[in-house]
Amino acid sequence: MDAMATENTAPSHTTLPEGLTTAPETESTTESILETSGNVAADTEGGVAEIPAPTEIKTRLWRRFIPPLVAVSNMANENGRQAALALFESTRAAMVAEKPEVFAEFGLQLTSSILELISFEEEQRYLHFFGQQIVQICAHFKMPTQVKATAISFFRKFYLVNSVMEYRPRNILYTAVFLAAKLENYFISIDTFCLRLPKTKPEDILGLEFIILLALKFSLLVHHAFRPLYGFFLDFQLLLLHPAPAMYDVNVDTIGQLYDRAKTWLNDHALLSDAPFLYTPPQIALAALYDSDKRITERYLRLKFLGGEEAKNQADRDRFDLHVRTIKKCIKIAKQETATSREESTKIDEKCFFAFKSAEVAQKTHQSFTRRHPSIMSLFTYLSASLAILRHSLWRL
Repeated sequence: MDAMATENTAPSHTTLPEGLTTAPETESTTESILETSGNVAADTEGGVAEIPAPTEIKTRLWRRFIPPLVAVSNMANENGRQAALALFESTRAAMVAEKPEVFAEFGLQLTSSILELISFEEEQRYLHFFGQQIVQICAHFKMPTQVKATAISFFRKFYLVNSVMEYRPRNILYTAVFLAAKLENYFISIDTFCLRLPKTKPEDILGLEFIILLALKFSLLVHHAFRPLYGFFLDFQLLLLHPAPAMYDVNVDTIGQLYDRAKTWLNDHALLSDAPFLYTPPQIALAALYDSDKRITERYLRLKFLGGEEAKNQADRDRFDLHVRTIKKCIKIAKQETATSREESTKIDEKCFFAFKSAEVAQKTHQSFTRRHPSIMSLFTYLSASLAILRHSLWRL
């Protein structure tokens, strides 16, 4: 069961023989995983708190809690806004130096106020839409679930510390998928990969690999909930079926069906949520099982932590209650819906377009200026060239 913490694609459910369906397990292995495989969210008066536990340094880099998670994302959005404003102002300053007489008359009409920058809420919906695109791309290439989950993790971690106003999501998305495929040993050449993607060249993807690695702090190993979910599938059988069935209507097939529903739950809810930043993979796996069948999962937890229906002492009861509260919080976070649609994402994308592919901004201003100043055409020739440079610099194409 220690292998539950490793990263491999969980085998699909098959009906197992009536005998012992798992290898002998060391004492309280699953229990120790729940208690020592990372951070456990606990109730405090101030909200969510951490119970320190040994964990890998790479896991610590990306294990966060709700208040700082929102703060970090907000900071990334604000940094993106400031970068856009700084580039706009530097371009405007260069134009003022070349055509001061024009800006003396019309300068107030070409300020940073004409930029439509993206708010934090809009950016989150925009990124959720692109996260859904990763699912579709991986399905298009028939990639394993492990590649899809790792690609989504890379993409979300990148935009936890960067903004769509600094790096274009489409190319980051493609690079995250390609990088995840290499990491998970799913070989596909860069030429074959780009051939099946619209308007994408190998250099568009390869040029961003190192940038993504920097954002990930070179921490590429990603622990997903699929492996511990399979471990719980085995442990459920051990506790609920041996030496005698603990529930009259539960058998190997029942547990197998629960396992399949929990896998679907992970794909539908956990991958694109904040849960992987806040909870350990075993906790997320238990949340999937609990939300798929509360009755069976709670019986398992009672047998695991209480030794039966009732606690033998208060410490065991407190520990059981803590795990159930943690699981319920994980379910709530995983099932929080980020409302997004292609139409809304298109509108947000237009804001990016006008903010950083700003030649069109110049054209809009051009229509109101050309009738009023004879030298304005040369100004906007310069403006278009300057903003073309800005576009390539900011969007990292």
